[in-house]
Amino acid sequence: MKIDRDEAKRIADLAHLEFDDPALERMAGEMTKILSYIDQLREVDVGGFEWTAAAESTPLRDDVPRPPVDRAAVAANAPAFSDDGHFIVPKVIGD
Repeated sequence: MKIDRDEAKRIADLAHLEFDDPALERMAGEMTKILSYIDQLREVDVGGFEWTAAAESTPLRDDVPRPPVDRAAVAANAPAFSDDGHFIVPKVIGD
């Protein structure tokens, strides 16, 4: 599947991203490469392989309660920490 400049612009708009014309062309090319690679993967014969659930193949550790982290140590390593136990961070979202 080929992604053209207009489709790349539509996808960028959906993602709230802004690109200039050269970047849109580059992104269209990159997305086309990605989709071509996915098409190649679809052609791979996976017959004869048995699928397993992820939970069966991924060992999980036991959930063992532990003592909480020392609040004074956290406050000492934080750039800014309030008296009531919260991190103070700069505002990153507009009004």
